[in-house]
Amino acid sequence: MKISPLILFATTLGYSLISQADEETLKAPSLFEKGPAAMTAINLKTEELTSLMLLDSAIDLAKSAALATGCESVEGDYSIEVSADGAINKPETNVIKIVSPGKTEPLILNAIAEEPDSFHGQVFTIHQAKISKLKETLISEFSGSAHINRELTLLSIQGSAIVLGQNNTPSPYLNLRLKHFYEEPKSVNNQYLSGWGFASLSKEGFPVNKFWVRSKALKTDGQLKRVVLQEDLLIGFSACRIVIDIATDIKKKSDEQEKQKSFAFKGTMTISKSQPNEKLPKANDF
Repeated sequence: MKISPLILFATTLGYSLISQADEETLKAPSLFEKGPAAMTAINLKTEELTSLMLLDSAIDLAKSAALATGCESVEGDYSIEVSADGAINKPETNVIKIVSPGKTEPLILNAIAEEPDSFHGQVFTIHQAKISKLKETLISEFSGSAHINRELTLLSIQGSAIVLGQNNTPSPYLNLRLKHFYEEPKSVNNQYLSGWGFASLSKEGFPVNKFWVRSKALKTDGQLKRVVLQEDLLIGFSACRIVIDIATDIKKKSDEQEKQKSFAFKGTMTISKSQPNEKLPKANDF
């Protein structure tokens, strides 16, 4: 049987592309050079975990709005405030407020921290307080469920919402995320907690977008002081990046909050049409 030059060329090209992919895109991060990463336990307080779940949910809302109405329609800097004490089954004490640029009415999410399971881990549920907007995009019925393992190294979270799209029709959106946390070597009193993974966004049950998930947190003297979360659109119609940069709001913490070990964070959520490979200076300056 004769093999045509076209088939031979296509086969050779295919092997070449696979080889190139093996070298450039399929190489595992240095963290895994010696095999799967160890399940070394991470120390985070319940109020810190609750704050992180609320921040991830805020990003889910932003991604849904960006898909529904276009990234350019929700571009800008949003102010964010988080107050969380990690109290079990008390959503009113675990809150995030997102204020759109030029607006005063916040979009509010509450989190319920369930009783930890010493064998499996802990579950958090998040829900939207009332129908609200990110800029001019109407969002309702947001609910999320986050599961983190007992070592606090693996997080799976899903969030769904109804978003009013460009055609003035409400549609259901579903966010799925898997994130891995690991601690960097300690430097004097500072400890860095890094996270990375992937997320998908579906509309009406069908996957549409894929995101690259990264985060970096600073712990000083065992306390969470600053968090930067970033998600970049990898597969979709146009570039879109969502970054949350938030730090402990010392001035807002009252004596009563100190006694209750509650956390008060303040910062920004920035949505832009940045490319995934563009640098993120915020994560490198602390």
